[in-house]
Amino acid sequence: MRIRQELSDRLSRLSPGPQLPARDVIPIVLEAEIAGDQPPVLVHTGDQQVVPTVGHESNAVGDVAHDGAELHHAVLAVLRPAILVGDLPPGIRLIEEEVAAHLGVSRGPVREALGILRDEGLVTIAARRGAVVVGLTPQDIDDLYDLRIVLECHAIRRATANVRDADIEYLRGLDAGMVARARIETVASPDVAFHRHLILLARQERLRSAWERIAGIVGGLLSVTDGQRPDLVLHSHLIDALASGDGDTASAILHVHIRNAHRIMRGVLLSRSEAGAR
Repeated sequence: MRIRQELSDRLSRLSPGPQLPARDVIPIVLEAEIAGDQPPVLVHTGDQQVVPTVGHESNAVGDVAHDGAELHHAVLAVLRPAILVGDLPPGIRLIEEEVAAHLGVSRGPVREALGILRDEGLVTIAARRGAVVVGLTPQDIDDLYDLRIVLECHAIRRATANVRDADIEYLRGLDAGMVARARIETVASPDVAFHRHLILLARQERLRSAWERIAGIVGGLLSVTDGQRPDLVLHSHLIDALASGDGDTASAILHVHIRNAHRIMRGVLLSRSEAGAR
């Protein structure tokens, strides 16, 4: 009973349960584009367009398909950031019924979301105990940002040889969407799509595979830091450097961009730690 009450209290402090949003007006890029030299394929659905998920690592509520089968993405959008910042701390049990009741969904989407969090190393799942939060240490988070720099800065240098006008148009569209939305809602969904596209442009399957393994957590981190970021304008400079074929400049800008996000995340963690110590 005490365990259930602690979880219920913590869940009540999180963001409200997921509401399926209007479709995001940004284009789909098919994963198949990495296989050849074709420019991105933008897939439209009527007069609306959506960002797809790649694998199971959707990163924000804006990524969800609009049917009940995809509700686990909305569950992830609440649980993953809460774990990353310590609102759901290591050791706490995530009881399916409690999480489902708080978010207003059935247990199925919660179970699927917990399985993804297990694959990301954020929870463990054991017989009779269920899901228990493992979380990430500050050092883990530092390491993730270091890894992003290694992967993405390498990718953008490679991307300069492959980028086409359609790629630049797509990236500018995502950037414009982020700037327009920054004051009213999370920009994590198009932000992840932006960085994923840089990886795809490198045309290296093993590089893409390595990045996709951390894409879910990257999205969770972005959902914490986006909206607080003073460096969104760096996306436009980054695109300009990429369009001009200047891989060194593009890599340098991207390095600063990721480090700014890292600095903001460390500030968030520090403020949460200080608040918890009071």
